[in-house]
Amino acid sequence: MLKFLKIYFFALIFMLFYGCSNERTVFILSSYDDKDVCGQPQVQGAIDALKRDFSDLTIEVTYLDSRRISHQELEKRCDDFTEKVKSRKPLLILTTDDAAFQCAAKHFMGEEIPVVFSGINVTPEHYNEKYHFLRERKPIKNFTGVYERLFIPRQIELVEALTGKVDKVAVIYSRDFMGETLKEQVIYELKDRVLKTRIVFYPVSNFSELNKASEELNKRKDIIAYFPFVMSIKNDKILTIRDVAQILTGKIKKIDLAINKQFVELGFFGGFSVDFYQMGYRAGQMASHVLKTGKIKDIEVEDADKYVKVINLKRARDINLSLTDKVISLFDEVIK
Repeated sequence: MLKFLKIYFFALIFMLFYGCSNERTVFILSSYDDKDVCGQPQVQGAIDALKRDFSDLTIEVTYLDSRRISHQELEKRCDDFTEKVKSRKPLLILTTDDAAFQCAAKHFMGEEIPVVFSGINVTPEHYNEKYHFLRERKPIKNFTGVYERLFIPRQIELVEALTGKVDKVAVIYSRDFMGETLKEQVIYELKDRVLKTRIVFYPVSNFSELNKASEELNKRKDIIAYFPFVMSIKNDKILTIRDVAQILTGKIKKIDLAINKQFVELGFFGGFSVDFYQMGYRAGQMASHVLKTGKIKDIEVEDADKYVKVINLKRARDINLSLTDKVISLFDEVIK
C-alpha cells in the first residue's frame, strides 16, 4: 500500500507540473540532420517505442545539424530550442548523441523536466564529473539514458579470426569533438586489455592530412585493419562521412571496421556494428516508463548492448579478402 501511495504521489506531482500545458508532447533533440546515418535511426527507434505505448502523443523533432555548422550557430540553435521548451512545456525531452545531450544538460540539468538520452559517446562517468547527476549509474537528478558502446575488443578479435593474424589496428580520426571523443572511447574500452598496445592513432584536421594519413596507413604492412572515425572534415566545403567513405575506401585496401550498419552500406567492410535503431528504441522505452510513472531516478543509465554483425562482400572482394560460405553465414546481415 505504501509503495502504491509513493508511485501515486510522484505521478501526481508530475502531472501537476505539466498540467499547465494543453499538449501531450515530447520533444526529441537530435545532434545531427534528418539524414544522418548515426542520428536518424536513433530518432526513429525512439519514436516507434513512444508511439507503441502512447498513440495520442505528439512528438516533435528538432535537428541541430551540429556536423555542418559553426559553434556559434550551434549555441544559437540550442538557445532557440531552450526557449521552445520553456514556452511549450513538453512532458519530456529525449536527446540523441552528444551535442544534443550537452545542450539539454546546460539548460535543464537539475530541473523538473525529465531528460532521456541516447547515443552519448562521452562516458557517463566523464559527464558526471561536471554535472553530478549519477551515483554509480543511478540517476540522482532528472537525466538518464543509454551510453553508446563501440564493441572495440570484439571488432579486433573479429579481424584476428578472419585473417589469422595478430597485428596492428589503426584509428584514423578527425581532430574535432566527435573524432576526439571516439578516440577516447577506443582507449576507454581497451583500458584493461592487452589489445590496447596494438592500436595506432592517425589524427587528421583537414582534407590534405586525411589523404596523407590514408596513404601512409595503406602502405604499412603491420596494420591489418582500421577504424574510420572521420565523421566530417573540411575541404572547400564540409565533407560528411558519406564523402569520407569514398575517399578512405578508395585509398586504403584494408579491413575497415564500421561502427554501424549504415557505414557498411556506405562501402566499409563491416564488423560488430552498433544497432542505432535499437539504441534509440531502448531510450524510447525508458521515456515511456517515465511518462507512465512520473519517475526517472529508478532507471539506471545503461550501455547499449545490441549489435549486428554486418559484412559488405563487395568491399571484401575489393581488398582481396577471401571468405568461405561458412564464415559469411556467421554474419547477421550481408551486403552484396
